[in-house]
Amino acid sequence: MLPIQATMLIPDLLRAAPQARPILDRYGLRGCGGKFGPVESLGFFAQAHAVPLDRLLDELRMAAGDREATPIPPTLAADGNAADTIYRPFFLAGISVVLTLGATWGAYLLWRISWQGSFGAAGLHEVNAHGHAQIFGWVGLFIMGFAYQAFPRFKHTDLALPRLAYLSLVLMLAGLLGRAGCEPLAAEYPWAGWAALSGSALEIVAVGLCAGILGRTWYRAGKSLASYDYYILAALVWFVVQAVYDAVYFAATVATTDPAELRWLIATWQGSLREVQIHGFALLMILGVSQRVFHHFYGLPAPSPRLSLAALAALNVAIIGESVGLVLMQLADRTWAVLWYGSVLLLAGTVALLVRDWHIFAPATEADRSLKFLRLAYVWLFVSLAMLVFVPGYQFGILPWLAPSSGAAQIGFSHAYYGATRHAITVGFISLMIVGMAAKVVPTLNGVSVHALGQLWGPFLLINLGCLLRVTAQTLTDFTPRAFAVTGISGTLETLGLAWWGGHLARIMLGWRHEGLEAVCNSQRVPAYVPGQAILPTHRVGDILDQWPGALETFLAFGFKPLANPLLRQRFTRGVTVRRACRFLGLPEAQLIGALEAAQARQFSRRRPLPLVQG
Repeated sequence: MLPIQATMLIPDLLRAAPQARPILDRYGLRGCGGKFGPVESLGFFAQAHAVPLDRLLDELRMAAGDREATPIPPTLAADGNAADTIYRPFFLAGISVVLTLGATWGAYLLWRISWQGSFGAAGLHEVNAHGHAQIFGWVGLFIMGFAYQAFPRFKHTDLALPRLAYLSLVLMLAGLLGRAGCEPLAAEYPWAGWAALSGSALEIVAVGLCAGILGRTWYRAGKSLASYDYYILAALVWFVVQAVYDAVYFAATVATTDPAELRWLIATWQGSLREVQIHGFALLMILGVSQRVFHHFYGLPAPSPRLSLAALAALNVAIIGESVGLVLMQLADRTWAVLWYGSVLLLAGTVALLVRDWHIFAPATEADRSLKFLRLAYVWLFVSLAMLVFVPGYQFGILPWLAPSSGAAQIGFSHAYYGATRHAITVGFISLMIVGMAAKVVPTLNGVSVHALGQLWGPFLLINLGCLLRVTAQTLTDFTPRAFAVTGISGTLETLGLAWWGGHLARIMLGWRHEGLEAVCNSQRVPAYVPGQAILPTHRVGDILDQWPGALETFLAFGFKPLANPLLRQRFTRGVTVRRACRFLGLPEAQLIGALEAAQARQFSRRRPLPLVQG
């Protein structure tokens, strides 16, 4: 009988018992990982999809034993339906946008600013068009693609109205090209302003479709909402609000020809818009997804539902307070700064309490290459929030002390420092979360083991170094013009990191894999190790240790010293075969396998059956 256990890989199961596929599909596998599914264990699948492991294993064993069951045809199992691969065009479009209108354009603007030594070197509509591309094309497209693919699976259902979901992609791209492409021309050419405004209208329709489709999907699933689902719902509301707000604000800025009125519009409404986009839409969405991911994907402690819901209410109050406070500071008087700052304190304190409950820096039972991105993203989030909390100290303490003659000290507001806080959250937090999550889900959805891929240290270091240089150098421009030179370098580093990462994921999604990668992935798809049977070079070290802990002594004796550390053992043995381990240490395969089998024979031969007691 097929030994179906928690450590068994999904491809191993489906090769031996394809009739078990409908069980996994019912719990969210549909179309994921190709014909034989993703290279992950049944235990991880159950954890990630919130399915009781015992129930899943029992159902699979029953299905595997039913030889009369009709297996799903390989083509259907591999391709599923249109909704199963909907993330691909969204992700590919998001990568294309960030490497053109997004990060690349931003890096170009930074070099102009660096060359002239002034943030005024880039015009308002140029900067806003770049920012618009980042919010709608980078963040928006990735969140929409992830939501369409993952959120139905969270509820063990199918995506509702998949054709409309694809239509939302077309509308979003058409709107984005019209808006971001034409906005820089709008000040000189009236037709460009109308084209950009039409683009914003298309984006509003696309965002509304996305919210409606996801709402319909949840309703059709017929399951109660978890605490993190309410974060996602709140984020979708803010997604719609910011799309309408952005269109109205743009129409007002492009309609005026009076420079004084334009400055007033910017000072009054733009800051509030960014709070709605960054804290209302992006932050709440990521906080909601994080509560699902850190616990179910990495085995970290489950969040407290009561604390989660209380925090959500506080966060929404804080976002409204921030946005209203910034507007009233311009429309009424500066005393409304108290509302804004109180909201900042509420936001920072609530996020700190919420994330502390997740224990994201605790040892993870399922660590992978993406975890470093996700963890450091939250470090950047706290950097941004700490900088916001310190705004009064910087503006009324540091600046008058160290740079009393600077423009920021004279006007009572540092655009450089405030912009640095936003960069810390948009690139350091939001972009790192997108990069980390995509690096995890894309290989899985395409049937490639993340353990067979590179660790993406290059993009990790480039993006973080670029962000660090940008945040520090931009702040230092209040004190010395020499700091402008570093801002140009920072944008280039971030763009290079994103290009490296984007090319890596695009090759996987488009099927352009190297032969070496295919060989590694195929070598991992082997029958699971069964204690007492022959050990093969293609058996995974992690599987052997899971099923036979006594093998650890033999591995350590042969020089596998990192296995003595439980954390390293958990992290590095999942995708490492006996063959790869021997190559790493320069050992003959036969020598290690012989020693393991000898130890196995000694241990299992000592087991004696219990005597039969006659009653």
